[in-house]
Amino acid sequence: MDDLRRVLSGDVAAVDTDAVGLSDAQITRLYAAMLTTRALDERSAKLHEEGVIDFYVASRGIEAVSVGAVSVLGPQDWLFPSHRDVGMYLLRGGSMRSWFDQLLGNAADLTKGRQIPGQHSLPDGRFVSVSGRVGAQIAQAAGCAMAMMVRGDEACALASFGEVASAGADFHAGMNIAARFRAPVIFLCRSGVQTAGAEIGAAAPVAGRAEAYGVRSVRVDGSDALAVFQVMHEAHDTASQGGGPTLIEAVLESAAMLGDGPNDAGGRAMIADPVVRLRDYLEQCGRWDAAREEEFASQLRERLDEAIAGAGAEPRPPRESLFADVYEELPWMLQEQREHLLEEEDD
Repeated sequence: MDDLRRVLSGDVAAVDTDAVGLSDAQITRLYAAMLTTRALDERSAKLHEEGVIDFYVASRGIEAVSVGAVSVLGPQDWLFPSHRDVGMYLLRGGSMRSWFDQLLGNAADLTKGRQIPGQHSLPDGRFVSVSGRVGAQIAQAAGCAMAMMVRGDEACALASFGEVASAGADFHAGMNIAARFRAPVIFLCRSGVQTAGAEIGAAAPVAGRAEAYGVRSVRVDGSDALAVFQVMHEAHDTASQGGGPTLIEAVLESAAMLGDGPNDAGGRAMIADPVVRLRDYLEQCGRWDAAREEEFASQLRERLDEAIAGAGAEPRPPRESLFADVYEELPWMLQEQREHLLEEEDD
């Protein structure tokens, strides 16, 4: 039996936006955020293909999950993202320019070039730095939620991750902490057909594992932005009202399953395009058309060009920045090393 929550369908009249809690204007803004996310991701992936940056994890196909989920969070909530959550970075207040500054690791990069490309952070948006280790954010989010609960903060934490992470020790640790303390945390797991097109999913739904911990779970169509928003809103209300954690499994079904198309040239299942699905709905509602799409795309190209040019013009971080942000007072041995480094630079 298909237990996936869905809102979008081919019949516009059957789409109950009142149940979702979004107006047509809000849905249009949601779509614009998804378009922006895709454009930023594609330009970043191109920088990797051209050898400008050494590492990048593309996120095409999961825009509905990232944008739909993070749209529910308030400024008091904490976010523990994965490499693929470009949309979350943007909606938490990150700019295109700061995104490329961090990708390039230049002097304007708030992490001073210390992170590999794609491991962004955004302190002002409570967007915790992406971890290089798969699944680390799951236990981190659970611990953060437990701390907020102890302090009496009216907030929750969200951990976003892929299906592979659900097989790791951090998943067990995070779920165990969340269940034992009824911590206000939401686990958002993407499963099924991955962005690379390969099927690597487990035989059983990830949501089913939550039952063993006593954690509420729900499965949703990961290419349906409105459905993702709806289940995320419910999970956020539950966590904020002391109802404990929720695991959301956002299933990325193949286009063939949804009747949107068969396979790619290699015979692999293709992900149903979340951007196309929401655009079709808006076009049928008369709130979007080809002219508006082209105008918005043109504006995006200009913004991206400007952001990349600005980030590319920045120099590398100064060498002395290697010694910053660790000690309030630099130990004598590091002071000597810094002086030696600067002397070499002068020579």
